Order: sequence, then C-alpha cells, then structure tokens
Amino acid sequence: MSDDLQSSLFWLRLVQLLIAIPLLAIIGQGLVWLLARAFGQAPDTNFIYRLLKIIASPVVRAVRFITPRFIIDARLPVVALSLLLVGYLWSMLAIASLCARHGLAVARCLNQA
Repeated sequence: MSDDLQSSLFWLRLVQLLIAIPLLAIIGQGLVWLLARAFGQAPDTNFIYRLLKIIASPVVRAVRFITPRFIIDARLPVVALSLLLVGYLWSMLAIASLCARHGLAVARCLNQA
C-alpha cells in the first residue's frame, strides 16, 4: 500500500472518529433521557445525561450558530444528530471510494492500514 493511501485513510478515519464521538454522545443522551423519563426521574438530575450533554455541547452550539432562529433550542440536538449522521455517512463513503480507487476491497484496505 502506498503512503498516499495510508495517510488519506488516516485522515479520513480521524474525521470519522471526531464525528462518531459527539454522534454517540447525542444518541446516548437520548437513550438516557428516555430511561430517566420512564422511571420518573428528571433527566437533568442524571449524572450520565449531564456528562453526555457536556460531550455533545460543542456540536450543538455550532448547530445553533448555523441554523435559523425559528428552530427552538430544544430541537437543536436533533438537528445536530442529523448533521452528524450525514457526516459519518460521508466519511464511510469516502473511505470506501478511496479503497476502491486503489483496487482494494474495503475490509482488506482497512485491515492493511
């Protein structure tokens, strides 16, 4: 494998990781919110919920900056989740495209990197 392929894979996988962290934090935050509500607890008093909210907050703040003002703040995590899902899908397709351009199957390409 060439150095170009390895360095491109490194950067694409790094982007994918940086997208995955807040993506999973928002998904986890939603699951904890559902569980807390199911057990009659206020989600804001749950430690895990607050921790996941802190992890996802930079992305939610960035989404507030780019979205129109008629979108209420309570819906910003849903918008952030949507944008992160699109970004994660883009990174997966970019990795697959890069591997295909070098004539390698994706699984083999990722295992050799």
